[in-house]
Amino acid sequence: MLLQKNHIQNDIPLRIQRLLRKYDGLTISDVARKLDIHYTTASKYLAVLEAEKKIVRRDVGMAKLFRVVATGYDKRS
Repeated sequence: MLLQKNHIQNDIPLRIQRLLRKYDGLTISDVARKLDIHYTTASKYLAVLEAEKKIVRRDVGMAKLFRVVATGYDKRS
């Protein structure tokens, strides 16, 4: 069970990045709700991804909107 839990936790950053590719500009609450994870967990992983420069944050009033960093190459094309 512990191994499965660690695997799920290690998968969260990837799940967040996939989600942010789908929706441009999500709040911490949006991410937590859509991935069914706790707000604090979402906040922690968003901060890590931002520090790794994999996502960017834009402050809009009190809200923090996150999105994937634009690469100039869009796989959807």
